[in-house]
Amino acid sequence: MTETILIAEKINEVREEMRKTGTWKNRLPEWVKEFGKRKTGAGDDFSEWLQFIYLPNMLLEIENKQQLPEKIFIVPQAVQFLGSDIQKGKLLQLLIELDSLS
Repeated sequence: MTETILIAEKINEVREEMRKTGTWKNRLPEWVKEFGKRKTGAGDDFSEWLQFIYLPNMLLEIENKQQLPEKIFIVPQAVQFLGSDIQKGKLLQLLIELDSLS
């Protein structure tokens, strides 16, 4: 299996875990439509940013270029957002695995 396929599969695992932990949103937040104009940094937007910005962009990069995307580590932000929430431990583990693949 190529690394791009492994990354796509890991992204799907992250999405599924977000659904299980209740961090998955069914509607696109308004702020996403104006993302370029917005100053980010609100910790409570992390799961929305992950779902609507980071994961889709990563998938687009590997689908369009058929190569690995530029290395961006997501785990430091995830640790800050998830903190000690044991319910989201598997989500954090999946993001660690995603970081290691990209």
